[in-house]
Amino acid sequence: MLLLPEKFDQNEWFIIISFILTYLLILKLPKRFPLTITLLILFFGMAYVQVTDHILAGASYNLYDINDSGKFEWFDLIGWFIYPPFGYFFVYFLDKWSFRGLQIFLYILGWSLIAMLVEWISLKFNMFKYYHWNFFYSYPVYLLTLGIYLLFYLYITSAFKKLKSLRKPVN
Repeated sequence: MLLLPEKFDQNEWFIIISFILTYLLILKLPKRFPLTITLLILFFGMAYVQVTDHILAGASYNLYDINDSGKFEWFDLIGWFIYPPFGYFFVYFLDKWSFRGLQIFLYILGWSLIAMLVEWISLKFNMFKYYHWNFFYSYPVYLLTLGIYLLFYLYITSAFKKLKSLRKPVN
């Protein structure tokens, strides 16, 4: 059963404001991908953060809590929706600026620093309580995560192009 927050304070406001701002930004950006790819990127981000949080913050390791307690509450669920836009923006600008080779590596390094900044801001709003986790452990996790996002994006765009080519009539 989903619980209500112990108290409605800054972490709940952070989730609400982040949710609204990030999805408004997605809607305001010029359309870059077909709806199918956009949804796949967002759903992948949702699944990825759930699995990661389950492993790291779950009973197995209990490295940190999300929000007010270690119990699953409504704002934990809503909070999972604020992470997928980050991955969407990552691949959006990667595609827009057409990085290649070493540029992609530098892009991932830079976005990992942006992720650290976002995490630092979320810490200021008490989104996380660290037990056996250190803020600096997150950087290699973000490097891995963004590398996986890149591979997922390359895979789905390649598969989408193949599917489109199969649908074209041959004359």
